[in-house]
Amino acid sequence: MKNIILALAFVGLTGCSTIQQWIPVKWDANQSHSITTIQQTTRNFDCKGDIAQQSRDLAQKIEWFEIYAKSKPTRDVIVPVGKMQDSVKEMVDRTAKGPVSPTYCEIKKKILIQQADMIAHTVQGRF
Repeated sequence: MKNIILALAFVGLTGCSTIQQWIPVKWDANQSHSITTIQQTTRNFDCKGDIAQQSRDLAQKIEWFEIYAKSKPTRDVIVPVGKMQDSVKEMVDRTAKGPVSPTYCEIKKKILIQQADMIAHTVQGRF
């Protein structure tokens, strides 16, 4: 009997932490606004303009989103936001060394749009 109670207690305690990961995150107006701004910024990224400044601006917007998501905490977007941050950081670092080719910028822009859309789908799909 002791063993059964011990086993149930163990399963109950460890189960709570794994069940929490399956509970959907609630819809959040701040995150929705922020990710929409990030989507708009990526779509309007001008590869003929000041790429360095635009990429730094985008990096700051993503950083705000990440800080807010971690503070909340919002578990469902942390990993994709981290990947998008890595993509933008690479662009910021590359532009700091000098001009980049338009082809590089266009490819990077497409990737960033896809990443922003994926995060937006997650955020906007909440109830």
